Amino acid sequence: MSTTEKCPNASGCQIINIEGFVSDEQQKASYMKHFCFGEGEHFKCCQRFKTKNVLGFCPDFVLPDSQLSIEEIMNKCEE
Repeated sequence: MSTTEKCPNASGCQIINIEGFVSDEQQKASYMKHFCFGEGEHFKCCQRFKTKNVLGFCPDFVLPDSQLSIEEIMNKCEE
């Protein structure tokens, strides 16, 4: 039996809290359903969640389904 689990970063996540951060409202709703408030602990698959856990912050260009590795994200931040 699965339970809904809220991402521990949801209260401060830009995807949820900044109007227009994700310009496509359907995409935003999909992110929130699958990563922020999904069944189980799907937030652990969110690249924003993983990035914040490693770096202590998450850059604006990282979305939940980003295919960039943490190393690629760090390199992009340094540019």
